Amino acid sequence: MRKIISSLLLIVVLVLATAPTQAQESTPQLRAFWVDALHGGFYNQAQVDELVNNVVRAGANTIIMQVRHHGDAWYNNSIEPRAVKAELTPASEFDPLGYMLAKAHSMGVRVHAWVVVSVVCRPSDPLWGNPAHVCTSHGPTAQGAERWTTATYDGVQVGDLDFGHPSAITYMESVVTHLAQAYPDLDGVHWDFIRTAGKTYGYNQVSVERFNRAYGRPLDSRPDPSDPAWSQWRRDRISELARRLYIRLKAIKPTIQVSAATITWGGAGSTGNWEESSAYRQVFQDWPAWLNEGILDFAVPMHYFDEGVERSRNWYDSWLAFDRAHAGRRAIAPGLGAWLNSADQNIGQVQRALAPDDQGRTLAGVAFYSYAGPFAGSNDEARRAFMDQLRASVFAQPASAPDWPWIATPSSGMLRYDLAADRRDALEH
Repeated sequence: MRKIISSLLLIVVLVLATAPTQAQESTPQLRAFWVDALHGGFYNQAQVDELVNNVVRAGANTIIMQVRHHGDAWYNNSIEPRAVKAELTPASEFDPLGYMLAKAHSMGVRVHAWVVVSVVCRPSDPLWGNPAHVCTSHGPTAQGAERWTTATYDGVQVGDLDFGHPSAITYMESVVTHLAQAYPDLDGVHWDFIRTAGKTYGYNQVSVERFNRAYGRPLDSRPDPSDPAWSQWRRDRISELARRLYIRLKAIKPTIQVSAATITWGGAGSTGNWEESSAYRQVFQDWPAWLNEGILDFAVPMHYFDEGVERSRNWYDSWLAFDRAHAGRRAIAPGLGAWLNSADQNIGQVQRALAPDDQGRTLAGVAFYSYAGPFAGSNDEARRAFMDQLRASVFAQPASAPDWPWIATPSSGMLRYDLAADRRDALEH
């Protein structure tokens, strides 16, 4: 009898040892949905419950939740004023981010806080004129060095922070560090609009004076938008912002993941001539350099291309080729303009994004823009059906959200040393 029992125990042990576990079956792959603040998704507990259930239903694993739109907070614990929207449950009853973290984590879904970085105010915003809003004291109507926002070459004042002004960077550091400290369970922070609005932007008075001083030019001169040195100055300031935010966040929580929605307008750059791309040349966002430097953990390039238009479809495929060749030290997960295409077309774009190239190089996953419109003409019922379609096709195999090796087992780090703005200027050139 003892021999029989021992044999049975041995069989059980062998079965358990050889049976595939969930961790073994689950291949790391980012499967994300951007969830924007201007459509329903997290205005109350019921919406959050439905959102998380839909993400799980699809076989996805990550929610990129917009927590900052125009210098506002779609969460309760912030140094910026809480967002105003009639449908949003009052702060006394509901914290959208706090509840999202609790609900998502209970179901194995990660949450990344989506932060619109540069755009802070427009006259049509509900918080326009609010005394606690950054634009009221430091926006387009402020004077001299108190104006942290940008201007165009023609002198039009715009409600976007200008990161050639040291105070604008310091302010964003404060917003982001407070967010990470107030919500320690955050899995990641995701930048949007971490760039200028265009080639003729970036003419904040303080930034222009700093540039002129650095290059030995008259302080009252105004560089041409196409001036190579001026273009590089603006590019460097955006990269400085990305670097400083990354270091600040990692000092608070080394395992937090930092990502960005990055520009891939049109076809320029997809052939490999990066310096002719819109991101590099027009909005001064050198995101492949950020990946190489290691100040982004992963990029989510916004490949918003209509599958029904041949030129757009070709651009999409050429950008995928670019992505596979330019992940650098980090990772790239393409962002799909899902609202532009049918459900089947989106499935096709996912399949092409996840396929390896002829050198065996693969991408880290995909993100859908957006949860509110996961395909053209979507509604609530059709969205649920699309989630089922994802689960039955491209997301049929389980996938865990990636724990990037440079985070899990780091082999290098960064040193932070704070200098006053005037000393930084002296060291820049």
